[in-house]
Amino acid sequence: MDLANLDLQTAADVGIDIRLQHPATGEYLTDENGDNLVITVLGKDSATWQSVAKRVNARNANRYKNKPVPNVALESALYEILSECTVKWTKNIEFEGQQLKCSKENAQMLYEKRNWIAEQLIEAAADRANYFLG
Repeated sequence: MDLANLDLQTAADVGIDIRLQHPATGEYLTDENGDNLVITVLGKDSATWQSVAKRVNARNANRYKNKPVPNVALESALYEILSECTVKWTKNIEFEGQQLKCSKENAQMLYEKRNWIAEQLIEAAADRANYFLG
Protein backbone atom coordinates (compact mmCIF):
# COMPACT_ATOMS: atom_id res chain seq x y z
CA MET A 1 0.00 0.00 0.00
CA ASP A 2 1.30 3.42 -0.98
CA LEU A 3 0.94 5.60 2.12
CA ALA A 4 1.21 8.71 -0.03
CA ASN A 5 -2.39 8.00 -1.01
CA LEU A 6 -3.56 8.57 2.56
CA ASP A 7 -3.33 12.37 2.49
CA LEU A 8 -5.36 13.43 5.51
CA GLN A 9 -4.40 17.10 5.32
CA THR A 10 -5.71 17.54 1.79
CA ALA A 11 -8.99 15.88 2.73
CA ALA A 12 -9.29 17.94 5.93
CA ASP A 13 -8.59 21.15 4.01
CA VAL A 14 -11.73 20.54 1.95
CA GLY A 15 -13.95 20.59 5.04
CA ILE A 16 -17.10 18.69 5.89
CA ASP A 17 -20.75 19.64 6.09
CA ILE A 18 -22.21 18.91 9.50
CA ARG A 19 -25.95 18.81 9.97
CA LEU A 20 -26.79 20.16 13.40
CA GLN A 21 -28.70 17.88 15.72
CA HIS A 22 -30.98 18.73 18.62
CA PRO A 23 -28.82 18.44 21.75
CA ALA A 24 -31.38 16.32 23.64
CA THR A 25 -33.20 14.29 20.99
CA GLY A 26 -30.51 13.89 18.33
CA GLU A 27 -32.99 14.87 15.61
CA TYR A 28 -31.54 16.90 12.76
CA LEU A 29 -32.48 20.56 13.07
CA THR A 30 -34.46 21.99 10.17
CA ASP A 31 -36.02 25.30 9.29
CA GLU A 32 -39.68 25.92 8.43
CA ASN A 33 -39.04 24.62 4.88
CA GLY A 34 -37.54 21.37 6.13
CA ASP A 35 -33.98 22.34 5.15
CA ASN A 36 -31.19 21.21 7.46
CA LEU A 37 -29.08 23.64 9.44
CA VAL A 38 -25.56 22.92 8.21
CA ILE A 39 -22.16 24.24 9.24
CA THR A 40 -19.05 23.48 7.17
CA VAL A 41 -15.79 23.10 9.08
CA LEU A 42 -12.26 22.06 8.23
CA GLY A 43 -10.99 18.80 9.67
CA LYS A 44 -8.52 18.71 12.54
CA ASP A 45 -5.75 17.61 10.16
CA SER A 46 -6.19 20.72 8.01
CA ALA A 47 -3.35 23.21 7.72
CA THR A 48 -5.57 25.93 9.18
CA TRP A 49 -6.62 23.88 12.23
CA GLN A 50 -3.02 22.90 12.93
CA SER A 51 -1.74 26.47 12.55
CA VAL A 52 -4.42 28.01 14.78
CA ALA A 53 -3.99 25.26 17.40
CA LYS A 54 -0.23 25.90 17.55
CA ARG A 55 -0.77 29.64 17.91
CA VAL A 56 -3.40 29.26 20.64
CA ASN A 57 -1.39 26.62 22.51
CA ALA A 58 1.74 28.78 22.43
CA ARG A 59 -0.22 31.74 23.75
CA ASN A 60 -1.63 29.66 26.62
CA ALA A 61 1.81 28.19 27.39
CA ASN A 62 3.25 31.70 27.66
CA ARG A 63 0.34 32.99 29.70
CA TYR A 64 0.27 30.11 32.20
CA LYS A 65 3.97 29.32 32.56
CA ASN A 66 4.56 26.41 34.94
CA LYS A 67 0.88 26.37 35.92
CA PRO A 68 -1.98 24.27 34.64
CA VAL A 69 -4.04 25.96 31.97
CA PRO A 70 -7.51 26.66 33.42
CA ASN A 71 -10.45 24.84 31.87
CA VAL A 72 -12.02 28.11 30.80
CA ALA A 73 -8.89 28.96 28.78
CA LEU A 74 -8.88 25.52 27.17
CA GLU A 75 -12.54 25.84 26.25
CA SER A 76 -11.96 29.31 24.84
CA ALA A 77 -9.05 27.94 22.79
CA LEU A 78 -11.29 25.29 21.25
CA TYR A 79 -13.90 27.89 20.30
CA GLU A 80 -11.21 30.05 18.72
CA ILE A 81 -9.81 27.16 16.70
CA LEU A 82 -13.26 26.06 15.62
CA SER A 83 -14.37 29.57 14.67
CA GLU A 84 -11.31 30.02 12.45
CA CYS A 85 -12.00 26.65 10.83
CA THR A 86 -15.65 27.40 10.14
CA VAL A 87 -15.84 27.79 6.38
CA LYS A 88 -19.54 28.56 5.89
CA TRP A 89 -23.03 27.80 7.11
CA THR A 90 -26.47 27.72 5.61
CA LYS A 91 -28.53 30.89 5.46
CA ASN A 92 -31.09 29.41 7.84
CA ILE A 93 -28.75 29.73 10.84
CA GLU A 94 -30.40 32.25 13.15
CA PHE A 95 -29.71 33.52 16.64
CA GLU A 96 -32.12 35.57 18.73
CA GLY A 97 -34.48 35.87 15.77
CA GLN A 98 -31.89 37.23 13.35
CA GLN A 99 -30.19 35.54 10.41
CA LEU A 100 -26.56 35.09 11.42
CA LYS A 101 -23.93 35.86 8.80
CA CYS A 102 -21.05 33.38 8.80
CA SER A 103 -17.99 35.13 10.20
CA LYS A 104 -15.24 34.25 12.63
CA GLU A 105 -16.74 36.57 15.24
CA ASN A 106 -20.27 35.22 14.86
CA ALA A 107 -19.01 31.65 14.91
CA GLN A 108 -17.10 32.21 18.14
CA MET A 109 -20.12 33.90 19.74
CA LEU A 110 -22.41 31.06 18.66
CA TYR A 111 -20.06 28.36 19.93
CA GLU A 112 -19.56 30.12 23.26
CA LYS A 113 -23.28 30.69 23.82
CA ARG A 114 -24.37 27.29 22.50
CA ASN A 115 -21.49 24.99 23.32
CA TRP A 116 -23.49 21.93 22.24
CA ILE A 117 -22.99 23.15 18.67
CA ALA A 118 -19.24 23.37 19.19
CA GLU A 119 -19.24 19.87 20.70
CA GLN A 120 -20.97 18.44 17.61
CA LEU A 121 -18.58 20.20 15.24
CA ILE A 122 -15.45 19.22 17.15
CA GLU A 123 -16.56 15.59 17.32
CA ALA A 124 -17.24 15.49 13.58
CA ALA A 125 -14.02 17.35 12.67
CA ALA A 126 -11.96 14.94 14.78
CA ASP A 127 -13.45 11.86 13.11
CA ARG A 128 -11.21 11.31 10.10
CA ALA A 129 -13.76 9.01 8.49
CA ASN A 130 -16.00 12.08 8.01
CA TYR A 131 -13.65 13.93 5.71
CA PHE A 132 -11.23 11.39 4.36
CA LEU A 133 -11.39 11.37 0.57
CA GLY A 134 -9.74 7.99 0.19
